[in-house]
Amino acid sequence: NIQILAMLVLMIGMQSCSDDLHDVGDVQVCFTATIPAAVHARSFGKAEQVNTLVVGIFKKETADVHTNNGGNWNYREIDRKSFPINGTSVDAQLELAQNQTYSFVFWAYDKNQDIYNIGDLTAITMEMAKDDNGKPLPVTFGQVESSDAFFAIQEDISITGNCSYPVELERPLAQINVGTTGAPIHAAFKAKSVPDTFYPFTYTVSGTAEYTWDFSETTTEIFTVEDQQYNYLTMVYVFAPAAATNIVAELTMTDGDKSKTVEFPEVAIGANQRTNIAGNFTVTE
Repeated sequence: NIQILAMLVLMIGMQSCSDDLHDVGDVQVCFTATIPAAVHARSFGKAEQVNTLVVGIFKKETADVHTNNGGNWNYREIDRKSFPINGTSVDAQLELAQNQTYSFVFWAYDKNQDIYNIGDLTAITMEMAKDDNGKPLPVTFGQVESSDAFFAIQEDISITGNCSYPVELERPLAQINVGTTGAPIHAAFKAKSVPDTFYPFTYTVSGTAEYTWDFSETTTEIFTVEDQQYNYLTMVYVFAPAAATNIVAELTMTDGDKSKTVEFPEVAIGANQRTNIAGNFTVTE
């Protein structure tokens, strides 16, 4: 029957056209993510090891899908993309469906280091390397510097066509420096009851972890406080809340067969802030 055959052909043609329209609906969205240039002026904290930007793409659900110490929010990750960073900025090109609303998490870090667990970009955890007995492995200043990381979020972006957005990344970490007016010697730094989890969507932290960084080397780097120069003994990064809080810390110095531990009962930490602990620290009185 010629009439029926014509109808079938028309139906097939309509289906093909529908598929083509779905493809045409995808648009190009570009986020230009930038690491603040000011970080490159510090002896440590230059962000030179940050080499990868991960972009998590999220859709909003009708009910809370994340309920934990970081709060409640209803974003579900549907995809993620990674982009190499060479310098202080990177263009993240995404292909997204038009007339949809998305939210995004941006995480910039050194992908060569197993320091952060980003399996869940809504709750990023910091993990210290340990030996088979659970003891922290010795670290170098270079390894600690490579734990520097940056983040940003963009919420409820409606996609109506090709578009671009600037994204300013910032550090969710506190940098803690310990320096001495004396000669640099072997040192270890212990931070007690510090956060181990960071929640980008709420800019909050949780956890009461204890971390120890036992430096296997010294460094010739220095930092300055009120025109006084100090030799680095230790330098570490920890997750910190946006509003500064206090933690307890210890510094253990070793020089030959002599050792000394100094306690710091109140060390202020805040996200994207640097705390300097400086003095004439030695293993002798």
